[in-house]
Amino acid sequence: MKALNENTNPTWYGTIRTMFTSTDVTHMRSQGFDLSSYTFVKDHAAEIYQQVATGNMPPGNPWSKEYVETFYYWMKNDYPKGNPIPTSDFLQKDLKTRGLRIRKNINSLKTGELDLLKKAFSGIMAKPTSDSNSYFAQAGNHWLPYPNTYCMHHVPGYNPWHRAYLLSFENALRSVPGCETVTLPYWDITTPFPETLKVAPFASYTLPEDVGQGFDKGYTTSRYDYPTIQANLIKNDVDGDITRAMSSTDWEDFHGYFAGAPYNTIIAGHDSGHNSTGPTMSNQSIAAFDPIFWFFHANWDRLFWEWQQKMQATDLNGLLSTINKKTDPLSYQTFTDPVVGKLTPFSQTAADIIDSINALNVDYENLVDSKEPNMLAKTKGSTLASDKFFVRTHLANVRIKGLNRLKIPGSFNVHLLKDGEVIASRGFFQPSEVEKCENCVSNAIVHFDFELPLEKVSNGKLSIWVEPLDHALFGDHFPHKMMGNPTVNVRLLLSTEQ
Repeated sequence: MKALNENTNPTWYGTIRTMFTSTDVTHMRSQGFDLSSYTFVKDHAAEIYQQVATGNMPPGNPWSKEYVETFYYWMKNDYPKGNPIPTSDFLQKDLKTRGLRIRKNINSLKTGELDLLKKAFSGIMAKPTSDSNSYFAQAGNHWLPYPNTYCMHHVPGYNPWHRAYLLSFENALRSVPGCETVTLPYWDITTPFPETLKVAPFASYTLPEDVGQGFDKGYTTSRYDYPTIQANLIKNDVDGDITRAMSSTDWEDFHGYFAGAPYNTIIAGHDSGHNSTGPTMSNQSIAAFDPIFWFFHANWDRLFWEWQQKMQATDLNGLLSTINKKTDPLSYQTFTDPVVGKLTPFSQTAADIIDSINALNVDYENLVDSKEPNMLAKTKGSTLASDKFFVRTHLANVRIKGLNRLKIPGSFNVHLLKDGEVIASRGFFQPSEVEKCENCVSNAIVHFDFELPLEKVSNGKLSIWVEPLDHALFGDHFPHKMMGNPTVNVRLLLSTEQ
């Protein structure tokens, strides 16, 4: 039995979840007791304590006196979540000992690596469209051409699905003779647009045949000019979304948006990143045809993997320990039920892609290299009356609620204004024919969050401006009444931990 790092001040992420072995968790889950779930263990703590204190559990391997005392102090201290305690298993390792496929920063590629990547991209772009490894076929998995459209956005399967998608695309690149070892680099979106991606074959792609919705043979993907892209990323606070996500300890806060979580972390950053980049990338129907899509998404997968390592959530039980099963049952089911977690059209399930290294042989360079995970206390708009909480008086959250996105044709931006001046912006990424997207229809009502210093929203007249990216039908201001007359909620933020 391993020694504990703390005894009288234990936390869920730092200590308690590690006290249950994978054998314990698997055995008890079959009995309806999920020891990987914070909420379950908290709600059943008294029962668990009585079983472990008497030596009845775990069967044949009872807890030591120190383990029992640690669990007792966790109960006594009101079940704090805390942060992971770094161990050597989750620190940066020599790349040679890690995954077989090391995805690098696009700016760090050597001449030979870049030449190989160009050869692979040019090779799949030259393949006939009927070839499943062709650029056309791979890009077509994201939406157009009909009828096989797939949408895994704004749902728990978003990051798992895109991780499987990247693997499929990387395998396609490796199908080009001589490119069997190529890996897909990432573009760190918080850094300037890479010069490498401004030239062929990464600058654009021309459709070899029609895909529908007016995107005919000969259509060439396009982007905003590069200074505009950088300005948009700053305006939409993509860096802030990433920072909030990477300092979150709970799954729903890392991803954001669903299960009532704030829409200002990974999914928000992803959406705003798409909308910031250009006409092609902002249209879900055709976004994947722009070559930047692949480097852009490799970065979001890198961030997902880095967060998993920080949270020691690189296996199923570790990831489940970050999910609130009570308030976010769909996320839990996505990773535990292979039917719900199927990542169509790919062969994997969400559970299959959790361990990027051991399951997929994929890793990224320049990941977690610090001994401290740099997690912050979770802030939220409300909490249980039975909880003790702190009021973060320096922060306010402005939430736009009840917006029906099905009424807006294509992707759009939401702007928060004070005295007529934009003070914050956020993007939403969706197909142009959103009503034909089953997932979109099932999740039609959306919300937006702007977490800002209190003084930034005080002493001025606030207003909301919804801007469709396609100005052709409604100009640059979409009428509020046409999208369900959304409401605005402004509140201070709370935290149950210092």
